[in-house]
Amino acid sequence: MDNENEVLCEKIINEINAVFIKDPDLCSFEIIPTILNQNKSPVIHVDHNLGLESWCAKHVYDFAHKTIISLKLSNRHLYNNDTIIKYINIALLINPDVTSFWHIRRQLIQKNKLKVHKEFQYSALVLSKKPKSSEAFAYRRWLFSFQSIESIDWPMEIGICDRCADKSSSNYHAWSHRQWVLQKEPQLLKTEIMLTEKFMRKHISDYSCYQYRQVVLYKLFEVSYYDSDEITNNLNYIRDLINFYLIDGVQSAENIVSTLLPGSDLQAMGEDKVKSFLFCCNLAAYDIKFCDDQKNMFGTRESFENHRRAMLKFIVDHCVKLNSTSDFYQQPLSKVSKYDYSSNAFLSALKKSEGLMGERHRRWCNLFLGFDYAN
Repeated sequence: MDNENEVLCEKIINEINAVFIKDPDLCSFEIIPTILNQNKSPVIHVDHNLGLESWCAKHVYDFAHKTIISLKLSNRHLYNNDTIIKYINIALLINPDVTSFWHIRRQLIQKNKLKVHKEFQYSALVLSKKPKSSEAFAYRRWLFSFQSIESIDWPMEIGICDRCADKSSSNYHAWSHRQWVLQKEPQLLKTEIMLTEKFMRKHISDYSCYQYRQVVLYKLFEVSYYDSDEITNNLNYIRDLINFYLIDGVQSAENIVSTLLPGSDLQAMGEDKVKSFLFCCNLAAYDIKFCDDQKNMFGTRESFENHRRAMLKFIVDHCVKLNSTSDFYQQPLSKVSKYDYSSNAFLSALKKSEGLMGERHRRWCNLFLGFDYAN
């Protein structure tokens, strides 16, 4: 019986290997729920999609795992042996969390038994089945070390992260990988503003995207990014936010800057930094309105409240730091926390208004924004 089982598993693995050879453009893999063996091939291949019926998945994986271990123990020239590749392929498709199997793939690449561009396709295939596979994402980052920066399709990598996050909520590994991509290619920042909003509208309670959007916002200011057209024609959101708190009818960009940064040395900051400050504050104000609109539409969600607070913190922190000193990156936290909010009419009005939103919110404002309501 054991021999018959091994023969069947070997046959199934060979069928899957034949699909890999026949179709180099496979884009997805799935275990298809089935109860019984129906006396037909359990390997299903349709339109670049590969499936394996569930009744045999455990047996095939156990056989592949045992064969790989056996080859490792008995063959000192393991990495010169092409036979192991077909077993590694199916074993990682079914269970991609075995670190030692990924190490074997790395060794096979270094021995020129596997091609780097094919491995990008294979790891994407693994992620189609298990979008939270930290090993597959780590493997992709390792593969990038073999490519020149000019040849890398970073938007495609963002697309893979987006699909993985879409398939599995709170996908820490996908969003962490996306942050890594952003560090490698900051030019993606502008498109990330649009893509993250699209994701937030679709997954209203998945806070992972909100946190990533906060990273994007801070990165935008760090690199002094701004959109000239928006600075000139569309500062409506930060203007409306200021007017909501102050009721002063602030209109122009100059009025907005003088309201947020009264008495600051704008020349010392530099024109690009000031414009980036305006652009990022406008984006933060947009997100505050976005969270309020989402709350009105879908009801209270923790993600809406937490993101609104994060956007308030961005505006307050940067107003305080830029008002305190032109060298705001070196400003000690202790000094920032002692900022006199009464010297800034906007922050003073914001502090008063936010203090009316309940004791819990006041405690948060006191802890993270430095609003001392006791005094």
